[in-house]
Amino acid sequence: MNRKMRGRLVGLFIGCLLLVPLAGTQIYQKYKPSVDWEQSSEGLTVHMKEYGMDRVIGFEEYAVGVMAALLEPDTHEETIKTMAVVLRTYGAYMRSDGKILDSQWMGQPWLSARERLIKGMDEEKLRRAVRETEGCKILWDGKPILPLFYALGNGWSRSFSDVWGGDLPYLTNVESVWDKSSENYMDRIFLHRRRIIEAFGDVDGTKIQWDQLSEGMVQIVEKDRGGYIRQIQIGGQIYSGEDFRCRLGLPSACFDYVIKNDGMEFTCYGRGHGVGLSIYGANAMAEEGKSWKEIISWYFPGTSV
Repeated sequence: MNRKMRGRLVGLFIGCLLLVPLAGTQIYQKYKPSVDWEQSSEGLTVHMKEYGMDRVIGFEEYAVGVMAALLEPDTHEETIKTMAVVLRTYGAYMRSDGKILDSQWMGQPWLSARERLIKGMDEEKLRRAVRETEGCKILWDGKPILPLFYALGNGWSRSFSDVWGGDLPYLTNVESVWDKSSENYMDRIFLHRRRIIEAFGDVDGTKIQWDQLSEGMVQIVEKDRGGYIRQIQIGGQIYSGEDFRCRLGLPSACFDYVIKNDGMEFTCYGRGHGVGLSIYGANAMAEEGKSWKEIISWYFPGTSV
């Protein structure tokens, strides 16, 4: 992999890693001001840069706000506990790598107390999940893992190496058959030629003028073991599947396409990058009676809590 491609993938990793866990086309949602923000006595804080100053909240308030944004009011309690442990693990992973929990880097959606009330979230159920999993983190070889998650897959979780290269053994191909039963499993999206040109026509600083799209201009180069696109060529340039889907705002990099005279029609399966834990699959497992520990063990094989 050349330096240019590696740089592009690193940038994409930061841009898409956790920014689109639920709505594949949503890139960033700002934290909103809340009277709940206060200095944490735990020493675990999240720095919110707003209005030219840092705002600091404790882990419980951070986790409650994020889970309220990611989950639905009827989410199973074991799923909520799973997500509380995932978020606590992510914080521990970031600190162990010398990073600061900065909202602008993480890009996590977060709801204030008022917004949680409007959405109909059970405040006590969210806080109870955080309290009942206090201190619990997901570990590999005694160290906190990078606990990636996404909204909904195509029936399989992807491996980290298939998407970004490198090797994180606990982020591997895991069956998530429950995802196929979701009403949001498949999306059909048509994009006009102008939209595609805007996304890909400025490569290397040269604006490409396409009179029309043709079958020969778009080719899938490689798919991974889960059926997601690893590389795709358009207009003579090769892109990673994640780069391609982020540029076009597609729900996932698992898709079929049809070239039409004035654009492309995509049939997409799943939502998000597909690596790690499927929130939909986790909730389906919880509904079947699985505990949060069993859910974590399934989606992050080989780890301990």
